[in-house]
Amino acid sequence: MSRKKIQIILVLASLSLVALLGTQGVWLSKAYSAQERAFNHSVQVALTNVADQLLTQNGQSPATAKPIQQLASNYFIAELNAPIDPAQAAELLQQQLAQRQLKEPYEFGLYNGLDDTLMFGRFVPATRQMAAAQEESPVIKHEKEGSAPMYNLAVVFPTKTSFILKEMEFWWYSSGALLVVVLFFAYTMVQILREKRLAELKTDFINNLTHELQTPITNIGLASEVLRKRAETLPAERLTRYHELIYSENERLRAQVERVLQMATMESRELVLKKETVDLHALLQQTSDNLAPRLQQRVGHLRLDLQATQPLVHADSLHVANALYSLLDNAEKYSPQAPDIEVSTRDVEQGVLISIKDRGVGIKKEFQKFLFDKFYRVPTGNVHDVKGFGLGLSYVKAIMDAHHGQVTVESAEQEGTCFRLVLPI
Repeated sequence: MSRKKIQIILVLASLSLVALLGTQGVWLSKAYSAQERAFNHSVQVALTNVADQLLTQNGQSPATAKPIQQLASNYFIAELNAPIDPAQAAELLQQQLAQRQLKEPYEFGLYNGLDDTLMFGRFVPATRQMAAAQEESPVIKHEKEGSAPMYNLAVVFPTKTSFILKEMEFWWYSSGALLVVVLFFAYTMVQILREKRLAELKTDFINNLTHELQTPITNIGLASEVLRKRAETLPAERLTRYHELIYSENERLRAQVERVLQMATMESRELVLKKETVDLHALLQQTSDNLAPRLQQRVGHLRLDLQATQPLVHADSLHVANALYSLLDNAEKYSPQAPDIEVSTRDVEQGVLISIKDRGVGIKKEFQKFLFDKFYRVPTGNVHDVKGFGLGLSYVKAIMDAHHGQVTVESAEQEGTCFRLVLPI
């Protein structure tokens, strides 16, 4: 499947999920509003019945009562302007709320109808045991001389919101299921894109491998053919040159195959480290000497600034040397002008810090996060001046992880690159 088709599918699926989540959000809002309206209606009916009964018991007509007012989301008031017995009001209120399955705790009070002074108040817990409530929370009475005993009844539900949310239990389950579907979809799409990218990288790797192997095989074949047909007539100088060509190309081919096999071994988790005490300074000197002939051909320079006071580490010298050479090799290959490479060491808290810095082409910020991925090579358009499989840096990362170390990169386009390795002592 092409990248364009995957992008179209991803966009359409994302839009569908956004629409689905939006619809679920709208339904949640509507469900909450419906539950709140039902709660408010039940409270208003209960308070209306309480008000009618209190007025009737006081010899007044219920028709004189004003409608129940909702002054806030959880605050209701019945304007009675009549003398009320607090115990009677508490009992009626409890009965009416219980009949409508409103089992949440509430606070009620009687206010002076003239100046809204609180005259009586009580908190009623959710247990609804009236006798216990009266014993634990006796009626509090505040009398005010000279005021007429004309009261209004007010009720507050402090846990109204949590009650409504609890009543929406089905909606929360459905929303949770939808969220699981969304997360699963997101994970699936990430995996698809990752596999697609890995497939592209492997395709590039196979193409690079084909070209990289084809060149030494072709050179070996040509030199062997010449030696097979004309070995007796060739001068000694040309014979030596063909022999050296076969040897060097064979070594090149062996090194390429070895690198691929190393990565295959690490991928199958069969990498076995033969750790020993290794002098990093000596190892850096050795790998630098191996790179010296190529630097001389390009009039390049490599400086060693080895300041670490404790260069001895417990590591696999072969793999560490290969990792260091891979970084030095990149520093040389990606320097279009005469290579200028600086290798330094110093002590850090975690162990020994090795820095390999060049002044080459550098790497754009957007590509740096992929550098240590297997088969990844920084895009260069249609120009492929530098050969490789995209395995070098992933090998370096794998070796550092195996030694419980770390590798980081700092680079800017056309300003060079600096790789930093930290190996524990």
